[in-house]
Amino acid sequence: MNYNEIKPIIEELKKRTKQKAFSLKICKDKMPGLCDSKLGGVPYWDNQRMYPVDYSGNQLMLLAQINLEQYDLGELLPMTGMLQFFTGLDDVFGVDVDERDRQDTFRVVYHETVNYDVTREEVMSLGYPTNLDEKMREYSPVSKEYALEISKAEVYMSERDYRFESLFREIAKEQQIKLKVEESLYDLIEEKAYDQMVEEMTNTGHWVLGYPFFTQSDPRMYTEEYHYYDTMLFQLDSEYYDDGEGDMVLWGDCGVGNFFMNNEDLKNCNFNKVLYNWDCM
Repeated sequence: MNYNEIKPIIEELKKRTKQKAFSLKICKDKMPGLCDSKLGGVPYWDNQRMYPVDYSGNQLMLLAQINLEQYDLGELLPMTGMLQFFTGLDDVFGVDVDERDRQDTFRVVYHETVNYDVTREEVMSLGYPTNLDEKMREYSPVSKEYALEISKAEVYMSERDYRFESLFREIAKEQQIKLKVEESLYDLIEEKAYDQMVEEMTNTGHWVLGYPFFTQSDPRMYTEEYHYYDTMLFQLDSEYYDDGEGDMVLWGDCGVGNFFMNNEDLKNCNFNKVLYNWDCM
């Protein structure tokens, strides 16, 4: 099939999966404050709750935090508080390949309120691990502490999402376009047309909400229990400096990390069940 033949399917797929999401831009030359949205560095922590630890009691490290009061992030996310992502101090950044939704080696934390009186010096004095410590640097995909800019965008389900092919085939059937069941979309569609489709709908980069990108495959495809996690909460992609001076974010060999939740859990601000995955080339 060439692109003209699949275009009606793609246009309908876009209509059905169109979603508002929020693109994150790394501000490499801006120093974020303690309570700002950022990657890495010193986490906001009000000390009114236990700091996140892994199953052995080892403290976790801040991967990213989003100050929900700095931006209007739509209906799914709260309008107040702070959302944080922590990962474990190991060579796989706290991912559990056997149970990707067990928050023993990573944690998503939601603070309902933010205490802006807490200072960076107060948090640093508590000795929480950060990627600013050279000894800890290898345990984080983030190379430094980076401020974030957030902007609205419109996204569509990409072919990396495990639900894409079944939806594509469903729409094709509705449009009375016959597709061979025994062949994958990659085999059915001409290479140039397939690449054009991917380019139109791919979701690389850093995101809050939207649809995921993977360098390998969607982990929800192989485990039925993971179908529960129908909403991407956060994605952090690998990114390099433009001048070739190294990486800002690097998951293994140019990979990408994702956090997923159930839509209803997210509406209810219940962050107890989260699926965390990262993969690389």
